[in-house]
Formats: sequence, structure tokens, C-alpha cells
Amino acid sequence: MRPEDPLLDRAAIEDAFRRLGDRLAKRGVIADLYIFGGAAMALAYDARRSTRDIDAVFQPHGVVLDEARAVANELGLPHWWLNEQASAYVAPGGDASAPRVFDHPGLRVAAASPEHLLAMKVLAARRRDAEDIRFLIDHLGLTSAEQVLDLCAEIFPEEEVPGRARLVLDDVFGAD
Repeated sequence: MRPEDPLLDRAAIEDAFRRLGDRLAKRGVIADLYIFGGAAMALAYDARRSTRDIDAVFQPHGVVLDEARAVANELGLPHWWLNEQASAYVAPGGDASAPRVFDHPGLRVAAASPEHLLAMKVLAARRRDAEDIRFLIDHLGLTSAEQVLDLCAEIFPEEEVPGRARLVLDDVFGAD
């Protein structure tokens, strides 16, 4: 990602998905995407949010990447606007509560549930995610760092929460 890369807001993401869905449908393909990160925030939880790329896992793999590159060329987006670079952060047990956020004859898109998205962002423990973490904590009605850490342990039982995650949560909850 580069600072000069375009920001994708909800409308731009939906336009790119519509074009991708059109291209896939013409090829007789129905693809399934599971998005997380900023794109999930923009489409499912905070319409004012924007992102530089769309973190996702998807099937079928090759044809989606091929057509995503074609959409990038059409719209002047970076070729990696749709990518699987963060797929290692997807919970191993799946996300049965993931809401469908985009439906098209060639493309079905589900966004990470707020619980999964919060756990992913806390485990990443990036200060730049503090606003999203705060938003998701409020959305879920959580009132303590311990509740958040318990949620992380439930969704990612094999992951150890990094120490810096506690610092991010202390900032969010205003701990001294």
C-alpha cells in the first residue's frame, strides 16, 4: 500500500464488486468472498469508513484474481485491491454469523461478524485500528478489556494475545 493509492469507500467497493460480479457471471462463475478489515467495516458496520484494499478469502481462487485484475485496470485501482494477504488472520473455526453484504448473480460477499472483526483487530494490535476497535466494542456492548480478551480467546483459541493488544485496549477503555 502506498499513501497515494486511492481510498475505497462503500460506494467504490460496491462498484468494484458489481463489476467483478458482472465479469464472473459472464464466465458462468459464482464466487464467494469473505471480507474483513476496513472493507468489512465500510460495508457492514460503518458506511463512512474507507480502505485502500479489500482483505478477503475467496473461492474459486484463480478466476477471481484474474477478473479482479481486470476490474483494477478498468477502475484505475492497484492490482492488489482485492487480496488474500491477511488470510492468516481468519479464525480457524469459521464465522457462522458473517452477514451477507453484497449479492450479485456472479458474486456473494459476506463480511466478518463484529465479534470476529474485533478479535482480528485486537490480535493485530495496531494503534491505527483503535478507532475501529472502539466502534466494535460499543457495537457489541462490551464494557471491559477482559470481555474483549475472552472474546479473542473464544474465536482464536490457539492464539496468544500480544502484550501490545493490552496497551491498545487500555487506551480504548481509558485505563491509567
